[in-house]
Amino acid sequence: MVRRGVPARREERRVSPIRRLWDLFDLRSDLDEIFDELMEAPFFTAPSWFGNFPAVDVAETENDVIVKAELPGVDPKNLEVHVTEDSLDIKGEIRDEWEETGVGYCRRERYCGAFERTITLPAKVKQDEVKAQYKDGILTITLPKVEPSKPKARKVEIEVA
Repeated sequence: MVRRGVPARREERRVSPIRRLWDLFDLRSDLDEIFDELMEAPFFTAPSWFGNFPAVDVAETENDVIVKAELPGVDPKNLEVHVTEDSLDIKGEIRDEWEETGVGYCRRERYCGAFERTITLPAKVKQDEVKAQYKDGILTITLPKVEPSKPKARKVEIEVA
């Protein structure tokens, strides 16, 4: 025969009204934080509000660092790429316009927004030899690495005191 514990008294299982009130205050403060975070983000800017834009892949080979950025619909004339020896900046502007017409209506939409992304490079690169190519919405940037300086060994004379 299995003995079961005595059930708790009904009053002990209820949550006190003061506890419920504090739970409501906690919920209110959580919602306030969520709305504060939403209001800090700019609403009508480029898709960077939705995460890191553009999406970027960084690969390192023996001699190069290769960066591929997905920029669908961006005109290459509206792109700027700046390189330092250890970082890469991609800036651009998106402009789009479309029109839809039907019986009794004409809908025209325009969109314009700027984006910027800075990528820290995994190795130092030669700024003067960087090449960029834009094809089918993919910006491919090839950055040749700086050859590591070879440490020079120097013999140190030992003085006898």
